Amino acid sequence: MHDLARAAFDPEDPLARMARALRGSIIASAAQGGTRPIRSVAVVGLHAATEASILAANLAISYAQLGTQTVLVEANPGEALQRQLLNARHGSGLLEILNGEEDVRSIVEPSAVRGLSIVTTGVVRDGAMMLLDGERFHRRAMPLLDAFGMMVVDVGMAFNEPPTLCEALDAAIVVVRRDVTSIEDMRCLVGRFEEMNVRVVGSVIAT
Repeated sequence: MHDLARAAFDPEDPLARMARALRGSIIASAAQGGTRPIRSVAVVGLHAATEASILAANLAISYAQLGTQTVLVEANPGEALQRQLLNARHGSGLLEILNGEEDVRSIVEPSAVRGLSIVTTGVVRDGAMMLLDGERFHRRAMPLLDAFGMMVVDVGMAFNEPPTLCEALDAAIVVVRRDVTSIEDMRCLVGRFEEMNVRVVGSVIAT
C-alpha cells in the first residue's frame, strides 16, 4: 500500500486526521438536516485532481476503520491513482461497468484494509468521459450500496464542470488549490452541485 494512504497506518498523520474530520462532517450534515444518512459522496478536485484522489482514498479508509463496509469507486479517467494507492489488481473497472461489458459485482475487489473494497477506473478509451453520466452510474454502479454501507467516489476533475454521474450521489467534498482556484470558480462548481441536488458537505484547500 502506498505511503500516501496514511489513514491505513498512521492515525495521527494530518491527512488521516483530516479524513476523520470530513467523515464526521458528513455524518453530522445528515443528522443536522434531519435527512436520510449520506451513503455516497464524491470527492472532487478543482485544479487539485491528485489531492482529491489521495483524500478520497483516505476518507474511504477512515469509513472502513469505523466499521462501515465501504467501497471506493474511481471515476477519474484523466488521472487514475487508486491502483497505485491501494494496490488494486483488476484490469477492468468502472468504465467497463458503465459500458455494459462487466457486472459491478464481478469487478469490485477487496483492499488490504479490512472492510474496504475498490472499483478502479478500468481501461481508458476514446469517449470515456461520455460514460460518466448520472443515469448510467445510477443503474449500473449504485447497486453496490446493496452490499456496502458507504460509497466514496474519486471524481478527480481538473475543471469546474463535474460529470453528471454526481447526480446519482448524496453529497460532495470539494478540494481546491490555494492561489489558483478563484472564488468565482468555486461558486460556479457549488452552483452546479446545487442544480444536481447534491449537498456540498466539506471543502479542503490544497497548497
